[in-house]
Amino acid sequence: MATTAASAVGREHTGSFFRHWTTFGPLTVGMKGVVDAMIVGDARTVVRKAGEDALSPKVWKSTGRPSDDNWNRHRMDVARAHARTGDLAAAMDELTGVRRASPQWLRHQHVAAVTMQEILKKRKRTLTAEMRDMASYLGVVG
Repeated sequence: MATTAASAVGREHTGSFFRHWTTFGPLTVGMKGVVDAMIVGDARTVVRKAGEDALSPKVWKSTGRPSDDNWNRHRMDVARAHARTGDLAAAMDELTGVRRASPQWLRHQHVAAVTMQEILKKRKRTLTAEMRDMASYLGVVG
C-alpha cells in the first residue's frame, strides 16, 4: 500500500512540521523496505535493494531528496549489511560517507558502533588506518 501511495505521490513530499517526521515518497518507501529486510536479517536483500537506481542519489533530481535522518539511517543499514556479507570495504565506505555528512549524528548511533565491531571481528589482516580511526571515533575497542 505504501508503494502504491508513494508512486501516486511521485516525489518526496515534505510537510512543514518537523521535516523528518513528515517526509514521504518513493525514496522513503524504498528505504523502509531496506529497513524491513535488515530487521529480518536478510543482509543480501539489503545490499541488492540499496544498489538499485531507485534508491540512488542520482534520482533525487526527479523524485526529491529524502530527509537527512532517513538517508543516514538507510546508509547505516547498508553498512551493516555489507559487514554481514563480508564486504568490509563497502561497509567502511558507508560509515565514512555518513561521518563526512553528519559527524556528530554518527558518533551517537549505536548501530554504527555495532557495525564497526562486526568489521573489526571479521577483518583478517591488519586494520587499515581508516578502520582504526573510525573505531576510535565511535569508541569501539576490538
